[in-house]
Amino acid sequence: MNSETEKFLMQRIRSFYASAKIKAVPSIEAREFGIGSLGKKIVKRHLSFSSEKELNEFLRMEAPPFISYSNAYYQKPSARPMEAKGFMGADLVYEFDADDIPTPCKKEHDSWKCQSCGAEGKGSLQNCPECGAVVKVKQWFCSECLEAAKRETLKLLSILEKEFGFTGLSINFSGNAGYHVHVRSKEVHALPQRARIELLDYLTFNGFSLEEHGFGVPLSMGDSRNSAVLTCPIPSKSKGLTARFMKRLVSFIKEWDTEKLAVYGMISKRESLFLQKNKEKILEKMEEGILLPINASRPKTSQKFWKSLIEKALIEETIKLNVDRQTSVDMHRILRMPGTIHGSTGLIASVVERNELKKFNPFSQSVVFSSEPVKVFINNSPEFELKGEKFGPFNEQQAELPEYAAFYLLAKGRASLGGNGNGL
Repeated sequence: MNSETEKFLMQRIRSFYASAKIKAVPSIEAREFGIGSLGKKIVKRHLSFSSEKELNEFLRMEAPPFISYSNAYYQKPSARPMEAKGFMGADLVYEFDADDIPTPCKKEHDSWKCQSCGAEGKGSLQNCPECGAVVKVKQWFCSECLEAAKRETLKLLSILEKEFGFTGLSINFSGNAGYHVHVRSKEVHALPQRARIELLDYLTFNGFSLEEHGFGVPLSMGDSRNSAVLTCPIPSKSKGLTARFMKRLVSFIKEWDTEKLAVYGMISKRESLFLQKNKEKILEKMEEGILLPINASRPKTSQKFWKSLIEKALIEETIKLNVDRQTSVDMHRILRMPGTIHGSTGLIASVVERNELKKFNPFSQSVVFSSEPVKVFINNSPEFELKGEKFGPFNEQQAELPEYAAFYLLAKGRASLGGNGNGL
């Protein structure tokens, strides 16, 4: 990033904090804070603020591109080392990042380049198909990516509310790739790490045993693996994650057509037609705890069919949380401060009301910079949309963009100020 670009970005961030009033997180005096610079999210931590007023004075003076706060509460949040802070408890926080969800659009807007042999292409890879070396991936997040993250967020909220009875959940857009869900109920503050891991396992079906949940061969038939008859939990009598799982499995039989059943169940069209004709009987038997054979003369085919649908149901019901499990249960982490600028996009880490989440559009509602024209040189960029207007795609060209769109590309390292890519 050249100095002219960096100066522009910092001026705009400073201008934002000069007039904005950032709302304090609950118990601000007990939180640890950290700040980052352009290109690095954390460069300094062990900061603390006694009030909302002190926080805003700091933001006006320092204008950091990133500011994060702890999910933990401390007696002395600015003390070091960590043991000196006096840990008092921590919120539960769950992250949904679009880069963890394999959406089809990644094949269009993500790109990779091998640092060894120079090969490149679209999509996301770990290793170069030409020489096998580790590749460098450039990610991009579009509305489809963030909708996928939103769906997972809504799924989690439903489970936390209906199955655990949590209330007062706080949701915020991260400012870039996804959403954060904060559980700030006092009953979770004292949860030890082991309990947090168990809760995460529950949400992600980690260690889920089909046999322990009622799937298998009826005992009257012994251990015969050739039996076409399989047992299952009774949907109406199931609870918790078993109830969710069975609801999903039942929906496959109720809603899928012959083609979809054939594809996902790995069966023939003829066998799929049998399922459609006998749909009601199959659903009745499921309510009795039996997965009806789709072909009594071919027990292995029936087993393969139900196993395929069961695996599909597991995939659909598993909450796609941040893949770093350790991070998800870390009680000393710091994460994006709601209401503040994300220095890699210029978007706000917006707080989203629970009843507004479904229709929330971060590429419109989290934009804060002006529409004043700014001339930039764009190295490359997929098509993107901000405030209802589409821009790009761009490749090695100069363009005049609204300030908010220019900031977006500049902060992502896709553009620079000036007419030739060198800030001149």
